[in-house]
Amino acid sequence: MLAPSPNIVSSPPAPRADASIVAGEDAPTWLAAAFAIAGTLVAVMSAALWQQAAAAPDTVAAAAVPQTMITQPAPKPSDTPVPLPALITAPPMPLPSAIPIEPPAPPVSTARTEPQSAAKAPAECFAPLAIAFERGSTRPHPGDMKRAQAVLQKALARHGDATILIEGHADASGSEDLNVLLSYSRAKAVAELLKKDGISPRMSVSAAGAGLARGDSQAAANDRKAVLRIAGVDDCDHLTEAKRP
Repeated sequence: MLAPSPNIVSSPPAPRADASIVAGEDAPTWLAAAFAIAGTLVAVMSAALWQQAAAAPDTVAAAAVPQTMITQPAPKPSDTPVPLPALITAPPMPLPSAIPIEPPAPPVSTARTEPQSAAKAPAECFAPLAIAFERGSTRPHPGDMKRAQAVLQKALARHGDATILIEGHADASGSEDLNVLLSYSRAKAVAELLKKDGISPRMSVSAAGAGLARGDSQAAANDRKAVLRIAGVDDCDHLTEAKRP
């Protein structure tokens, strides 16, 4: 009988498995979690591949449509010429008839009417008034003053701002200095009466003396007077003598 070899090591007896433990139940917890994650990934990838496979035929069909449309041959143009529509010619428009233009009427001249109106309205004038005096007196004749006032009121209605010119006269009797003083006093007396009656506040008094006396008795009576005029208004052709009643 051979002796046992010293190099052979006898293994210990394996433990006997418990009949109540399921295989893998004693596996660690992290291994179970890893298998769960791997299973989830496999399921997600399978679903994605399935959806991609279902959509692939539609994409291929959609891509094939443009190729079919491009590859279709273009229709050949017809050899028969297409008739063009007939041109419609519009009737010629009639030319506008020439409208005669009347020459403008010449402007109406007013130069002819002005002389006519001037002829109808003669230039206004004022006949000087004469107030008589007695010899050597400075008192105006009452009747002459009354008539002169009526005439002056009408004349000043048209010339309200005019000035009454009063010029005193004397006859040739007496000295020259006396006649100048007498004629001035007569003009001044007339002005005072007119001012008192409210005829006009604008009056100018002057003395002519005896320079215009004619010498005879009748002329001397006519020289003893005061002559009234309106400044700015021309004298009429004759001298209006105030008549006594």
